[in-house]
Amino acid sequence: MPTTKKTRQKKYAPVLQLPPLAPDELDGLKASIAVHGVVVPILLTEDGRVIDGSNRRAIADALGYECPESVQKGLTEDEIRALARSLNLARRHLSREQRRQLVADQLRETPAWSNRRVAKNLGVDHHTVASVRLELSAGGEIPQVERTTGRDEKSYPATRSAPVVHRPPEERQARIAATTLLHGDCRDLLPTLPPASADLALFDPPYPEVSREYGRLTEPDWHDLMRAVVRECRRVLKPSGSMVVVLQPNYERLGRMRLWPWEFVLWAAKEWNLIQDVYWHVPDALPSAGTDRDTGLLKTSVKWNVWLGPADCYRNQQAVLRTPSEPVTTRQRPEDLKAGPSGRTRRTGRMHRAALERGGSVPPNCLVIPKNPGSPGSEGHPAVTPLAVCEFWVKYLLPPGGTVLSPFCGSGTELLAGLNHGAGNVIGIEREMRYIEIARRRVAAG
Repeated sequence: MPTTKKTRQKKYAPVLQLPPLAPDELDGLKASIAVHGVVVPILLTEDGRVIDGSNRRAIADALGYECPESVQKGLTEDEIRALARSLNLARRHLSREQRRQLVADQLRETPAWSNRRVAKNLGVDHHTVASVRLELSAGGEIPQVERTTGRDEKSYPATRSAPVVHRPPEERQARIAATTLLHGDCRDLLPTLPPASADLALFDPPYPEVSREYGRLTEPDWHDLMRAVVRECRRVLKPSGSMVVVLQPNYERLGRMRLWPWEFVLWAAKEWNLIQDVYWHVPDALPSAGTDRDTGLLKTSVKWNVWLGPADCYRNQQAVLRTPSEPVTTRQRPEDLKAGPSGRTRRTGRMHRAALERGGSVPPNCLVIPKNPGSPGSEGHPAVTPLAVCEFWVKYLLPPGGTVLSPFCGSGTELLAGLNHGAGNVIGIEREMRYIEIARRRVAAG
């Protein structure tokens, strides 16, 4: 049973004025404390202010119960306020706007903190922090963060703006007219699209067990979402159409991978068809979690490009051939038949002539595409696929005048790739209105 107290109640001032609890959350907290008492101690600063637990403190006082306390020592004022926001972000069912407001408040107080430091202190994804920082910088509320290269100390802005493309007015209007942007959940909107109306579905979906500003999906929830999307996209695609899904495996903990990507690919291959295993290697990937000397893992630099569709789907290999360098084109190759260690034979001269005749060599199934320059103009979207990756797939799989569908279009990179390479129509679905507006601006900018 909870312990009651007869001593005089203390007065505590909160460190921050935070959004009030929703009525149902407050009622639930009261009921829990009435039965079990205050289980989680309230956190106090050394001078007696409440970092976390004002509601628990007030309810315990009203019921006459003891309230355990824990004093946090050795923290700076910035760290104290960041801790208060972090605990509320983790425990409360805050709306997206409330979560972004807490991040914005922290950035206003500590604009010199890096995005990753703010994210670590608040317990949110650093891409969310980058997105909020961009909004505040654009509004003049905090200064634009400048990065420096280690080599020549030249500064450059933390985000890249969209390049200016000089197009005739009629061409810009045609691109805008060819674009359909739908606001809402793709599970609700995909069924409204007519069957056999798209040629290529291309998207980078949210991943499970990753915290983003738009929420966090469990692995079962993610599988339910993706199975619905795959089935609906298959219905919307033409008989010759195919789908490419960009995925990034992640850890359950360092040294133990989550198995959702493998489970998804196995299900999709059986449900539909895996045309070929294709991967995207990021040569400029930075060292990731676990690459420190103590843990000793390898750098993560490969993403899956899961290519689904009929075995005879439309594909234009000629459009993505790799142009060989001049030394390769001028070098003479022997015509004699050679056998390799495996016993397979080849005539290198014939292979060389075939590449010259076709105008290039066939790309491998591991695309080497750097993340930089990324996708200029995406305005801080937390998970952007580089434009070059999307353009490769559009050139390869989209017939002239075809339709590109992106059920998780974000800031519209897949749509731009389609418009840049001959798409007659592009369709994007996005549930966050601010990204719909970014995509619309990018299309209008050309």
